[in-house]
Amino acid sequence: MKIDRVLQRIILPLFCILLSLEGSAKRYEINLSDSSRISLLTCSPGNELYSIFGHSAIRVSDPMRNLDIVFNYGTFDFFDPNFYPNFVRGRLKYILSVSPYREFKQSYVEEGRWIWEQRLNINLNEKQHLFDSLLINYRPENRYYPYDFFGDNCATRIRDIFVKTIPREITFDYSSFEKGKSFRQLLMPNLIHSHWAKLGINLLLGLPADRVASSWEYMYLPEHLQAAFQHSSLLSDSVKQPFAQQPKVLLEGKQFSDQNIWGTPLQVSLVILLIAAFLSYRDLKSGVKDLWFDRILLILFGLLGVLFTFLWAGTAHRSMVWNFNLLWANPFHLIAVFFLSVKKTRQWMRTYLSVNLIVLIALLITWPFLPQALPWVIYPVVLAMAMRLFVIIQLPHWLEKIIWRR
Repeated sequence: MKIDRVLQRIILPLFCILLSLEGSAKRYEINLSDSSRISLLTCSPGNELYSIFGHSAIRVSDPMRNLDIVFNYGTFDFFDPNFYPNFVRGRLKYILSVSPYREFKQSYVEEGRWIWEQRLNINLNEKQHLFDSLLINYRPENRYYPYDFFGDNCATRIRDIFVKTIPREITFDYSSFEKGKSFRQLLMPNLIHSHWAKLGINLLLGLPADRVASSWEYMYLPEHLQAAFQHSSLLSDSVKQPFAQQPKVLLEGKQFSDQNIWGTPLQVSLVILLIAAFLSYRDLKSGVKDLWFDRILLILFGLLGVLFTFLWAGTAHRSMVWNFNLLWANPFHLIAVFFLSVKKTRQWMRTYLSVNLIVLIALLITWPFLPQALPWVIYPVVLAMAMRLFVIIQLPHWLEKIIWRR
């Protein structure tokens, strides 16, 4: 066993060196044997945000060649000096990496995640062609690609290379898919234990995420890629045969629990609404109000508005444009908050706040009918803001009766 591991560690780097050299790829061709196997690996979601939607990879094993490696389209370089700027701006390049299967598996053992394997029923020529294509993809000039969460990721790359390199027609089985789901809706089952991550993702995704995905596009998620492979078939000369075998468990993982340290977003939203209701009742009854809570809401909404605007206009994230959350998260609130108690701007502020109140009321009424699915858990917060705007506008002589809280 130790000798096998040493040989594997020698052979894999040698492949990488050969692939980086100039010259014809055929000069360094690695011929698979009849005992070789190529498989789709599907990994269960993890507990971290980057792993919450699972993972897909390709395993190539050949006992006769002492070969057992994994091609992984889901890696990126943390040590790139431009990693964080590129990540934020949506220009992060993902990398096709290659690692020994044992090391790949060990990383999932440490994370407590499942691994399933589906062996492909393809002939030796098809295996060789696929393997050669993967090696060409792994060349330094080819291994980087522009990541797109919905359209170009670790799962779609695998789907596409199988379709392109296997000459026989692959017919995927979509019978297990629940048709008519949008890209956003397809994400939700993976977020059931991560309420705050679910809220954050729902807030950041814009209108494009609400487009209904085709069956082909469902496979951007590893679990749907696995399901499509499960009963897929190969067609050649009118003869059909199964393309992939049934999933086999390679590693048993664990069940992750809810990750909610500060309560759920709905609980926090309801607390904010209760505070707004209490302050509004007190202010309307006494005719005097504090603005500390209103300033907090305006700053919070304004900061979110700046974030949504930046992701829309200042980045390459195609799924974050046309974000209807900007109807309530107005970035201009960050400016308005400084004029909230300035007497000279009283009329201007009344007009500004009145327009925003009208927009919020219209939004609250039409919430279920908007083309973008806004998260219901923030409905109480938006209602709280509308309530406070109404109180500010309606109270007589509101500027003169401010009680400063510093």
